[in-house]
Amino acid sequence: MKNLIYTLGILLLLQNCGGGGSTKTAEVDAASNVAVVQGEAPIYQGDSALAKSKALKDAKLNAVRKIIGEQITQKTGVADGQSLGSKLYGKTDAFVKNYEILGEENFKLNTQPMLRLTVRCEVELTRLSTAVDQLLDDVGNPRMVVLVGGTIGSKTLKLGDPKNQAEAELSEALRSRGNKIVSSNQISKLMKQNPSLQNLSLDEIESGSPLVEVAQQAGAEVLVIAYVSSKDQGKVKLPDGKVMDILSSAVTGPYKMIQLWGDGKVFGSGSSEGRGADLTMDVAREKAIQDWAKLVGGKAGKQIKEEWFKLTEENTVILKFAGLPAEEAISFRDDLIEFTSVKQINERKSDEKASEWELTYPGKESMFSEELSYKKDRGFRYIGKYDLAIVSSKRGEVVLNFSGK
Repeated sequence: MKNLIYTLGILLLLQNCGGGGSTKTAEVDAASNVAVVQGEAPIYQGDSALAKSKALKDAKLNAVRKIIGEQITQKTGVADGQSLGSKLYGKTDAFVKNYEILGEENFKLNTQPMLRLTVRCEVELTRLSTAVDQLLDDVGNPRMVVLVGGTIGSKTLKLGDPKNQAEAELSEALRSRGNKIVSSNQISKLMKQNPSLQNLSLDEIESGSPLVEVAQQAGAEVLVIAYVSSKDQGKVKLPDGKVMDILSSAVTGPYKMIQLWGDGKVFGSGSSEGRGADLTMDVAREKAIQDWAKLVGGKAGKQIKEEWFKLTEENTVILKFAGLPAEEAISFRDDLIEFTSVKQINERKSDEKASEWELTYPGKESMFSEELSYKKDRGFRYIGKYDLAIVSSKRGEVVLNFSGK
């Protein structure tokens, strides 16, 4: 699921916040804004006060996450409402107005001392509901790059050309429906760095295409790309056979919508035909372009809205890491499934010097990286033996390094 989604700003997707079982023990009472949850934190160098503060923060986050997830699921029907709501998890103190610590327990994870708190949290439901509504509007509205090529009359339309009328019309059609569009000036500057990209055909736009990289550089989450051609119809004929001194033209063209993270999948496509008429053929073509853009804007905008939540739930993230022997890597794999939003792992290569896994994850690589950063010292079995460092996170790939303590 940006820019899912997407853009989505930065989402901290936390499927199972805290250590073992903290989310599974969460309970919400009949008031729907009170949750009894657990929070956990490691005790480093005997600092119990710091551990208690972190465990309390973890518990508050679990309470907010639980109630946010239920609200999003009710409002959208998306199964993974907790993950979609993770952009709000950094605001736990603003949402939790009262809390009470019900229990405190010390335990060990491998050799690492841990603290677990059981906390009753009361959430400010009205404020939270308003924030959820704003979030859903943002998540369902990814940032787009719009490119249109083709031929109108004898004129060739180049991708990213500021004088490209079809591109401007489609951008405006999408923008008028509330979609966020990357400015044409920004795209033109990026395209000038590689002018040959302006002449690519629709069939050449796939994952790994330089044009996809341009859209990614612009900070977009979706690329909408289309190709159009015009067919002049001549003078307009009325049903009674009378010929009018009005010229008509038709503009036809297919379009694709490409996800700009992970595998860069094509998640929607279609085609439309627009028509226009005027005393001159040039103006008739312009009106046909406007009609085509209006039709495509409606179709594409609707497809994006309908599909975006699904995309944020089933993204592919490539995880590369080094420093874990085989046995520890197996435990790390199980921990990712148990304690994070990762849904599935395909091990492309596993080696202590260089491992590469393909993760199914509800969000972009930046979201996975943020979640791992937050939870890397909570619950994972390598705690006490290894330190985890996030080396990089970009374009669908996260690189980690483990070092022994």
